[in-house]
Amino acid sequence: MTALIVIFGVLLIIAGVALMATPLMTFMSAGYFIIILFFLWGIYGLVRGIREKRYGVEFFFAILSLILGIVGLVVPNAAAMTNDYILLYLAAGWFIVHGILSIVTAIQSKKEDADTSTVVLCVVLGVLELIIGIYSFVHPAMMAVALGILIGIYFIEAGINVIVIGREVDD
Repeated sequence: MTALIVIFGVLLIIAGVALMATPLMTFMSAGYFIIILFFLWGIYGLVRGIREKRYGVEFFFAILSLILGIVGLVVPNAAAMTNDYILLYLAAGWFIVHGILSIVTAIQSKKEDADTSTVVLCVVLGVLELIIGIYSFVHPAMMAVALGILIGIYFIEAGINVIVIGREVDD
């Protein structure tokens, strides 16, 4: 069994390297992946909002994410939007809105006596999301390349995890 796990891990690593070698093609073929992420983020946000009884901006943002995900999954060839810059601009807008929400939420949680280091971290991450979103509006092709590379890195990391965890479980 260990041999199969190692082979699977190595195949994931090889796929990750191949994906990183062609980041634009990786991004263009990852349309369904990105749409599913919007869909899952929307569900997560809705469940969290309902559970915490918070129906503000974050809840509204979750609804928008869910709608984008549903449209992407239901409309024929919606994942082919990645051939255009539409999805890139939507993702850039998502970064900007989510960055603003992160900053606002951090400030609100500071008023509720949250840990200062957590608040600072949330503000820093929110500012980084804003910068990524703004930069992505100006240079959408760079965002496509970056996302393609990140997908490749994820495959490499997943391959290493499969090998390490698989060998530990099998021992």
